[in-house]
Amino acid sequence: MTRAHYFIPFLLVGCFTVGEDEALDGTSGVSVSTTEQGLTGCHGKASTSIPANGKYVLTTFGGPGDHQSMSCGGYADGTTWYAASRQRYGCGSKLQIEANGKCVVTTALDYGPDVCVENAAGMPIIDASPKVSRALFDEAGAGWSDHLVVTVTEVADSTPTGPCIPGGGGGGGGGGTMTTCSSATLDRTVEEGVCVQSAGDKKWYACEAGAWASRTSSAGCAEAYGFCNSATLGTTVPPRTCVQAASNSTWYQCNGQGWVTPVSVSAKTGPIGACSSMNPL
Repeated sequence: MTRAHYFIPFLLVGCFTVGEDEALDGTSGVSVSTTEQGLTGCHGKASTSIPANGKYVLTTFGGPGDHQSMSCGGYADGTTWYAASRQRYGCGSKLQIEANGKCVVTTALDYGPDVCVENAAGMPIIDASPKVSRALFDEAGAGWSDHLVVTVTEVADSTPTGPCIPGGGGGGGGGGTMTTCSSATLDRTVEEGVCVQSAGDKKWYACEAGAWASRTSSAGCAEAYGFCNSATLGTTVPPRTCVQAASNSTWYQCNGQGWVTPVSVSAKTGPIGACSSMNPL
């Protein structure tokens, strides 16, 4: 299920207000951009109202082909735990999102979505990384017409992002998190069940109970980050490798699942962080 959107004529139920934040670089975020066909009243403005019951419809943004800079910093590339609604909760706020007896913690890093999408859905919307829909609903992405309802609670800023214990720490107390593992290949921690192909020996490892366990392949992994094939270099390269493509001279970074851009040559960074190596033409 990938962001299927359907036009419902005149079904603009609910009222969502737009507050002072609309003047604060409101249209610079990825989430506020509206591509859904048939929606009306879209002006690049997002609601600041927080529902008393914490109920939202989940939608997703970012990922391969849709990676852009978010208004609070970072990239919407689908590989990290981010969300929009910074106009509601503030940049950097931690948001615990629950559904189906599952729970994840995200960071508010973007502005949006457009109020017209919430009007079409008839409910407030929390726009987040595709990782959220996969974790909560086992779906690669979600659109407003899918009506995937979640409960959102703001938690302590010190709460780690990623899977958490449902109901743990509502009201700012911080959710209980699952075990994680530190990956030198990705230069970040990953959650339980994630598999990484090591840059050191090219073997697959899975994060299990806070430690790396050897695997013969990535089959059965919750998520997998492996080597990318580089036509320019004529070989496979580990995640975070940055390569200037021979086809168009554009710089790309391997994010463990494909090639993404932009890459800052001066800072030697890409959408998933510092380049592990730079490979110019």
